[in-house]
Amino acid sequence: MGGVEAEARWNIIQRVKRVLHTEKLEIGYENGKPARKVISRGLNLELRQGEFVCLVGPNGAGKSTLLRTLTGLLPALSGEINLDDNPISSYSRKELAHQLSVVLTTPIEVGAMTVRELVSMGRFPYTGLFDRMSDHDWQVVDEALEMVGIKDFGGRMVHKLSDGERQRVMIARALAQEPQVMVLDEPTAYLDLPGRVAVMSLLHELARDHGKTILTSTHDLDQALRIADKLWVMSLNGEISSGAPEDLALSGEFQRVFAGERVQFDAVQGHFSLKEENEGVALLEGEGLARLWTERALKRLGYRVDLDYQGKDEPLRVAVFDGGDGLHWLIATEDGHEAFASLGEMADYIKKNRVLKT
Repeated sequence: MGGVEAEARWNIIQRVKRVLHTEKLEIGYENGKPARKVISRGLNLELRQGEFVCLVGPNGAGKSTLLRTLTGLLPALSGEINLDDNPISSYSRKELAHQLSVVLTTPIEVGAMTVRELVSMGRFPYTGLFDRMSDHDWQVVDEALEMVGIKDFGGRMVHKLSDGERQRVMIARALAQEPQVMVLDEPTAYLDLPGRVAVMSLLHELARDHGKTILTSTHDLDQALRIADKLWVMSLNGEISSGAPEDLALSGEFQRVFAGERVQFDAVQGHFSLKEENEGVALLEGEGLARLWTERALKRLGYRVDLDYQGKDEPLRVAVFDGGDGLHWLIATEDGHEAFASLGEMADYIKKNRVLKT
């Protein structure tokens, strides 16, 4: 029965509509033959309906160039870009705007305009320059505002919004085009951490709950690993690896593309960290969340936590426990132990005594 169910699931996956794909795509800049610059070539990429895909890579890899080429803002040097199995070059600008919307990195200056007015600009492919907005058009605008969680913002002035709120408005404007595909270039570039998490979660919801196909570039690899359906990993030599985040982590792709002399990808934790030479080994007693963060603090201080250590050098012995009046930390010493009421105090003690020993 399991085999039959697995085959059925695979058939469903196979039937998911491919909305955009490339064939032997070559991207770059054509400034005359002597100045022709190729960034990447031979790209065979695809986006499927309802997918949330994150494009990641080092600075200067060419991510923005790829996005601008895929959306027709920059001509391809060679190869094909197909939207609904039709060459993107066969679409007029108006026809393309019915199928695909773009949110660029650079903030736009809109002057004295309300949120609802700005989002209504997304209806331009349907209304034209001089046609009035119909009741249906305004309904689409209001639905777009609701989809991004700002349905009560319609009358607010755009220039009075926070960066995170303004980014949601720009996404709502793109949604008002009613596109199949949404392409965003670094939509979280100017946002703080909560804002970045909120926008990435919103994009994921739009793909999962509303069937939008979303491609976004991002430098927030940790977020992309947690939330994207698929990653496109672009290296400095223009190669792109595509796959589920977990498959790319297992293959060592993140280490190959991103890791440097002092940076490494932790395949267990799923994030990047600095390579540090261990100051020593620590034995840690404790449990739960307190133990987890104590171990993180010890690693930051240069100690490797090893439960089975049997070396010759004396390890640093640390214990964490809840004494009923809060958490306490103990470090074993020759004379007994030192007690601390916070990890900050413990870290200061370790750093001070480490300095004294050198």
